[in-house]
Amino acid sequence: MSELPDGIEPAPIPLPKDSALSIVLRRRGDAGFDVLLGRRARHSRFMPGNLAFPGGKLEPHDEPERAGAFERCASRELREETGLDIPPDAWRLAGERTTPPLYPVRFRTVFFVAELPAGIVLPEEPPAPDELESMAFADPRAVLSDWEAGISFVPPPLLPILRRMLLVTPGDSAELAASIAAVNKDEDANPRIEFVPDVWVFPVRTRTLPPASCTNVWMPGGRRFVVIDPGSGEPGENARLLAVIGRRVALGDAVEAVVLTHHHRDHVSGAGVIASALDVPVFAHAETLARIPALPAGVVTRSLKDGDTLDLDGTTLRAVHTPGHAPGHLAFFDAARRVLIAGDLVSGLSTILVGAAGGDMEAYLDALRVAAALDPKVVLPSHGPPLPGKALAAAIVHREEREAGIVAVLADGAPRALATIAAAAYADTPSAPAFLREMQTRAHLARVVRHGLVEKTGDSYRFLKR
Repeated sequence: MSELPDGIEPAPIPLPKDSALSIVLRRRGDAGFDVLLGRRARHSRFMPGNLAFPGGKLEPHDEPERAGAFERCASRELREETGLDIPPDAWRLAGERTTPPLYPVRFRTVFFVAELPAGIVLPEEPPAPDELESMAFADPRAVLSDWEAGISFVPPPLLPILRRMLLVTPGDSAELAASIAAVNKDEDANPRIEFVPDVWVFPVRTRTLPPASCTNVWMPGGRRFVVIDPGSGEPGENARLLAVIGRRVALGDAVEAVVLTHHHRDHVSGAGVIASALDVPVFAHAETLARIPALPAGVVTRSLKDGDTLDLDGTTLRAVHTPGHAPGHLAFFDAARRVLIAGDLVSGLSTILVGAAGGDMEAYLDALRVAAALDPKVVLPSHGPPLPGKALAAAIVHREEREAGIVAVLADGAPRALATIAAAAYADTPSAPAFLREMQTRAHLARVVRHGLVEKTGDSYRFLKR
């Protein structure tokens, strides 16, 4: 991804689809509740391997036009995924939440709570292993402990619900449902989004390249934390970001600095506003500091270079210089948790654009190899949802395959213009603007010219036979 070129309209934030989730409880002897969780199939496109409440989107046979559709949806999805049968009129409403816009598909989810009826036993095997590969009733305390230890993946919407279950000892499921509804209301307005412990994220609307509509502002740290890439120039978005930061500060953490991965405006447009409001410095690579707009009076800067560390009182981040997409591009690695905050090295939505001012394909491929060698378990990109560590190697393969296709267009030795090469090499992406395809093609051609595989004469390129 990259900043939005003039002439291209920003992508709209995807509209949410209606869905329902069921929180099925089983009472323990200590008056607390265990909760039913399934582990999503590892090949699933949406949050593979994560623990989840049973549920799914509203379907036509839930009769959306008739009252009670969400309850019917919750009962149907529970039956299909777990084999349990809880009638629609047994559910207690527990509020709703909307997926943040870092995902390409979003849901407006209505939550329901019900106790498992006496005498009902959970089937040994889930009836729909393509949805949930395993399921069990679990103590919320144990689930949170495993998540904090990196043993289990738990989606952000579940975490505040599980935390609330530890703080209240309700007399019945109705009391717990009301408490969860209050949690969902607060989270929808001012969310604490954590995919890994102590790394909050808040997506802000930016002028970024479609299909992305937002830039993820990652906030990693221990008792001190940093705010990475506040890229929105919209006052409302910055106010919402400051509210989320304020929520973390209210828990006892302190903001250390605003940190920038690189200079593109969809990563830096709010840097001055946020740093000034928080009275903190801006940290970035020297190449980035030289390219960003002037910061407000009183905001000081600090240059970061490859290998510099940020001690955040419980978390240590190492700066990794990863140029190519931009000269001063930095990623930040938490070696203890094997988490890489990747900036625009990779995207959870599409291919990273290389070739704009300061872009260099050779440097970009080298940067991907450096990042992959760190062997991260989780990659947190600036656009889209988290990725597995193997996404870095996959990005290298994709770029190498694309480059091979570009060279293949020239294999007969005939000279061809950039536009002709780009149209042939990117025939599989006909909807992409021509000038973006040509920008990527030019970046690859510059690399193969440098390696002596192709020569450039005037405005044409020709394969050099060996």
